Amino acid sequence: MAKYPGPDWLAVQPFPFAEARKMFTGPTFVEGLVSLKYYKRPDGSLAAVARFGPLSEGAPGQIHGGMILTVLDEALGGAAWLAGHPVLTVHLETEFRASIPVNAELLVETKIEAVRHRVVFVDGALIGPDDKTYAAARGRFLILDAAAQKRILGK
Repeated sequence: MAKYPGPDWLAVQPFPFAEARKMFTGPTFVEGLVSLKYYKRPDGSLAAVARFGPLSEGAPGQIHGGMILTVLDEALGGAAWLAGHPVLTVHLETEFRASIPVNAELLVETKIEAVRHRVVFVDGALIGPDDKTYAAARGRFLILDAAAQKRILGK
């Protein structure tokens, strides 16, 4: 059975604008929706623990696919930011493999596959404590140019 977070994982906040964002990565998490806690592993990869609350429900007793997609988008983008690539999502494909019950706690695994020019390719998955993959995603993220970074980060 998977254990997370691991003892050598470091709690991190991959987004420098989290204080202003509020919804998922910021301090005003909406109770009952979803929470994400991010960790940097010793190999430098980003993992997250996702807790899906009752306000994430779609079909009775199950988490809505849009919430699953949002969590994967956040975490894959977070992996790029943690690696020093300020990005925005340009393409995300998701494969839903099994329904996720309300109040589930799952591990989000991420892996940066490649960086080409201004595009970061990141893969990820939502994995249960039984090591079952509930959803997987592959994304392309555009590295922000200097002007966009200034607008978003205020630098």
